[in-house]
Amino acid sequence: MKFLSGVIAICCALWLHVYLYGLEQSSSVGFNNVFNFYAFCLFSLGIVSIYLSYKEKE
Repeated sequence: MKFLSGVIAICCALWLHVYLYGLEQSSSVGFNNVFNFYAFCLFSLGIVSIYLSYKEKE
């Protein structure tokens, strides 16, 4: 279950990066870069979750 959660978190983080990049390029309004930090944290959580699932199998 941890592996699946990690994969979902990584996929969501990558899609969030794509969305934020498109929003930043197409919007003339000031862009808040804190959302990039959220996407990075989600990606890191996915990596940690996958690592813990492999470590748990040993």
